[in-house]
Amino acid sequence: MIKTITKTTTSLKQKGVLSPQSKLFIKLINLNNNEIDNLIDEMLTENPCIEEEYTRNKNKDFGNHLEGQITLDIEDKFKSLSKYLEEQLNLLDIKENKKRIIYNLILLLDEIGFIKYSNSEIQTILHKEISIKVTEVEIEEIILYCQEKFDPAGIFSRDLKECLIIQLKLKNSKNLNIKCKILEESISELANKDNEIICKKNNISREFLKKFVKELSDLNPRPGEQFQEALDINYSSNYEASVYFDKNGQIIVQPNKPSKDFKISSYYKKLIKNKKALSPEVYKFIKTRIDDANLTIKTIEEREEMYLRVIKLIVKIQDDFIKRGEKYLKPLKLQDIAEKIGVHESTISRITSNKYILTPLGIMNLKEFFSNKINNDDQKSTTAIREIINTIIIQEDKKHPLSDQEIKEILAVKGINIARRTIAKYRNVLKIPSSSMRRLKK
Repeated sequence: MIKTITKTTTSLKQKGVLSPQSKLFIKLINLNNNEIDNLIDEMLTENPCIEEEYTRNKNKDFGNHLEGQITLDIEDKFKSLSKYLEEQLNLLDIKENKKRIIYNLILLLDEIGFIKYSNSEIQTILHKEISIKVTEVEIEEIILYCQEKFDPAGIFSRDLKECLIIQLKLKNSKNLNIKCKILEESISELANKDNEIICKKNNISREFLKKFVKELSDLNPRPGEQFQEALDINYSSNYEASVYFDKNGQIIVQPNKPSKDFKISSYYKKLIKNKKALSPEVYKFIKTRIDDANLTIKTIEEREEMYLRVIKLIVKIQDDFIKRGEKYLKPLKLQDIAEKIGVHESTISRITSNKYILTPLGIMNLKEFFSNKINNDDQKSTTAIREIINTIIIQEDKKHPLSDQEIKEILAVKGINIARRTIAKYRNVLKIPSSSMRRLKK
């Protein structure tokens, strides 16, 4: 039936027309289980010819064997920016008062890692919250200290200019003075790509500016945002399926259907059979409502069938990842699944967006099973690259930790070519501090 629907949908799309069933199918594959339940609730309210069915969800307890084994701590899986900074703070050998001040500065950071309070406002907050009297100059010194000591680079900045300048300083960028001058005096021209004005104003060549702009593109203008993105992941949806291994080690995928169901009212079924006893208007109304309900029932079943096919295929491809962890995540694109299922890539995108499955690793977003190939000889996935970076850092000389640039060079020797900024991002995902913090940790 799915093949019929998808073929019909493709054919009708080419003609610029979609059948009611195809339109409904496209709508339903976008919805997660909770949204399907909400849709059914609306139908039960608006359509008098249907009634709730209480026998549908026979799989209510199917995931209990997994749920009992898994303790899913979202904050542990996706570390917050404040928690990441607090861990670094605990490694610093500084006086207790200074530590308390920095802890409160961490709480004042916005979602991208900037401090939007003036030193005077911070002075008032510290006095009110922790009864510490400190001058504005002392606050400035502590902020500068934090900018130098904490990872990710650019954290504790007051604005974009300062954020970029901090990162240039920390990476020992050449010609730092002129670059800082450009950022201080010409940042609006940089944003507008007014290259002529910038070159003339700062007495630099086009080639110098081109290289500087490339260098800026490798910096992170919003250093704390990667942590916010992780925490913003919405786990409100009920999972679509349970994935587990049987006694023989075979992977099993069991669908978790929406908790609500409905059926056509037996009263209206009987009523519509006696067409002669009904006025044309009443007959048309009842028939339309029953037809709508039947179409929805049929299309929900088709949605479930399609979801199961997609999830089974994803799990089959990524079974090593589920069994053995991130290092074994294979490169996989939406297009790969679409071609094997025989549907458009947009269909797979809709199915995997904001949808979750329950696995031995915990509740996982279906998007986590997709990973692009990095530009390297072995065609490794981004997740596998993170694991390699983790291994490199574990094996490094603890007295002389490797910088992100040095890791970049080691990866290049292995045939893996990625930007230093990407390495820093992966390091943060792995919850590994910067080289300076790893040296302190030792």
